Amino acid sequence: MFSQMKRALLLCIISFLYGNVFAIHEEFREGYEFISSQASSNQQERPMSFYKDGKVVFFVGDSAYSAVIGESNDLEKVEVCPELCGLGIMGTFAYDPRRRTIYFARVDELGNSDLYEAQLQGGSFSEPKLMNIEGLEKLRKNVRGSSTAMGQWTFRYNRVSGFYNPTLAEGGNKIYFTGDFPKKSFGGKDIWYIERDRSDKSGYEWKMPVNASDSVEKLNGPTREDYAFIVGDTAMYLTSDRPGGFGGMDLYVSHFREMEFEVLDTATNEMVKVKRKVWTKPVNLDSTYNTSANDYNFIGNKKLVMLMSNRAGGKGKDDIYVPQPFRAEPDFDLSPLASITEPKGFHWVLFFFNFNESEMKPEYLCQLDELVIAMKEFPGVRFEVSGHTDSRGSHDYNQKLSDKRAKYVRTLLIERGVNPNDLVAVGRSYDDPVIPNAQTEPEHEQNRRVDIKILDE
Repeated sequence: MFSQMKRALLLCIISFLYGNVFAIHEEFREGYEFISSQASSNQQERPMSFYKDGKVVFFVGDSAYSAVIGESNDLEKVEVCPELCGLGIMGTFAYDPRRRTIYFARVDELGNSDLYEAQLQGGSFSEPKLMNIEGLEKLRKNVRGSSTAMGQWTFRYNRVSGFYNPTLAEGGNKIYFTGDFPKKSFGGKDIWYIERDRSDKSGYEWKMPVNASDSVEKLNGPTREDYAFIVGDTAMYLTSDRPGGFGGMDLYVSHFREMEFEVLDTATNEMVKVKRKVWTKPVNLDSTYNTSANDYNFIGNKKLVMLMSNRAGGKGKDDIYVPQPFRAEPDFDLSPLASITEPKGFHWVLFFFNFNESEMKPEYLCQLDELVIAMKEFPGVRFEVSGHTDSRGSHDYNQKLSDKRAKYVRTLLIERGVNPNDLVAVGRSYDDPVIPNAQTEPEHEQNRRVDIKILDE
């Protein structure tokens, strides 16, 4: 039915605005850069999960370590978490504090990855047992090769499929996880979920797995979707290698909303409007969080967000990264320059940025009018508006800052009548300084600039 609707889809509109969606990543967009956590080591850290008492647990080899979120926006008091060692946990886990139950994936002797649960009893967990999920009994027999189960929902074949990286939602009554299933998939690994069966009639603790993606407004695609993390049951942070990212695995966010679709009613052969709650198409968290390396396993709360990455500059192969304020300070207050200059050819250089800011100092606004007059003497010409920074801070951070400066000036020029099609904004970080190896604040100030020149001149 959904596939027929999908083929007949003509219109999809959002039925309401975003509202107050709890987006925990927004707080760390401005003025922060992600650095390797002090909890990281020169070994490879493995995925993080929230545990009891607000602790964060990650693995190094077979050992589990817990840490607390400190006042310094980092993980502190790292220590071995003995009750989680030896359970065979692979990837993330989901801990339900009300039921004192942990859910996790682990691999059996045949190479199949399945979901297990264990109860916290005193200071240790009970022996893990397979989760009681509808439709899986025959598929869990120790049979090599393809499943021959009849009347069952085929999750895996040829020992290549399975369950991975569970996370809790709806007060422990729903578990999202990564599924590598050949049936009912959008391709690659998808985000799936199971719901707790509270009917007491089916004999199962959990209902049959469901693909989390709507067939029209797609959460999952033909690529890999993994490491779901649910916030407030309305936001899902996930990892994907879909096209359009920065390279490798990128971090995305999706929102759970009621949407309205116009679809074909196959009974009447007419288009009708239907409403249903769906996970929206994931949106990239941009270069604040993502790099050309693998960035994944985003988790967080109101105090701190964290991610895993194998980006350059870490302590080991894969590190935990946390946001830290960009702390460098200018030596003294800046004073405005007397005027802007026009070197040979059309190449205007504007100096008007305070340290770590992307908006113009007010005293320079009047000088833009002079620039616009000069630009209008070149009708039909395209201009490059390039933003630049001084050399303090990481290259990635300054790339974003320089891009914001260029786009900010471009907007001001458009407001003063310059044709938007004639302006191309680019950020160049600290790669093209006026004064290389700047040391004093006046020298740094000259590098914090925006250049406007004729494109391809």
